[in-house]
Amino acid sequence: MNSPLSRVILVTLGGYLLILLFLSVYDWILEEYPRRPTEPTKSERIQHQLHHQEAIKALELFFCLPKSKKTAIKESLKSDLIPIKQWLERLRQSKVQILCMGEIHNESTRSFLSKEYYANFSADVNLQEATPRELNRLIKRMEAGRNYFPLLDADIMNILRAVRDRNPDVKFYGIEETDRQAKQGHGRSNSRDQSIAQNFWATFEPGMRHIILFGALHCTNESNWLFHDMCKQASPTLKDKMLNVWVLGEHQNGPVEAFVYFMDEIGVKKRHFVIPDTRSLPDHIYEWFPSLNRQTLERYRSLVVFRT
Repeated sequence: MNSPLSRVILVTLGGYLLILLFLSVYDWILEEYPRRPTEPTKSERIQHQLHHQEAIKALELFFCLPKSKKTAIKESLKSDLIPIKQWLERLRQSKVQILCMGEIHNESTRSFLSKEYYANFSADVNLQEATPRELNRLIKRMEAGRNYFPLLDADIMNILRAVRDRNPDVKFYGIEETDRQAKQGHGRSNSRDQSIAQNFWATFEPGMRHIILFGALHCTNESNWLFHDMCKQASPTLKDKMLNVWVLGEHQNGPVEAFVYFMDEIGVKKRHFVIPDTRSLPDHIYEWFPSLNRQTLERYRSLVVFRT
């Protein structure tokens, strides 16, 4: 092994090992300390041209109505759409025990939720779209003071921190389907949401307030999705204490953007707002905005819209 050839081979192998070690460390750093993504900022008022035509048509129909009817619609919308702080106060005074908060996984939504929702509303139990192991690692990062780490491509640190700051005794649970559950449910229709529902009930504490944060579809009232399954499994008394909500930005959804544009144009200008009961709007809204009704109002009991 003391020959020149042996030394060259050892040096070469050592070089390869150092390169592999460097690449492994680099990959670990990228995974453990990811960079916060920069979301493109769009300032255009109209970003969904196709759905904007619904707003234009609705405005034409609105302005053809008698003055008394127009006034009635405006006054109804002013009372039906309320500030988020007012909505949160109503929730505090309500008997709601389970809130399924549906979101689009991006930075703007998570930022809004951490600052406007979780920082101002307490829960006894917080449930995330992560497995128990994943959530435990996320909480350790949060406790270590990390400013940023993503869950499903968007920062979750500020939400976890806001939840705990609001209630230091809050319980965190990850209720995402585990690998073992996925293997057991292979081949069954939407077995993932069945597993998530099962995981939720394993953590449920009667009388406590639970907030579930998942992708929007999981919180719809449509068959085979999480919230629908949970309602089927809950007692009639508990079902009355369950609420599904969609949280989204005004430009994240074409029909919502069209509705917001319509409101601005008729003089019902709101900043962030909540529709606490999506079935309480004036009848004309459901007629004039069929896409909004079909995609959102029929699927969720409440709608939270934040504006940029």
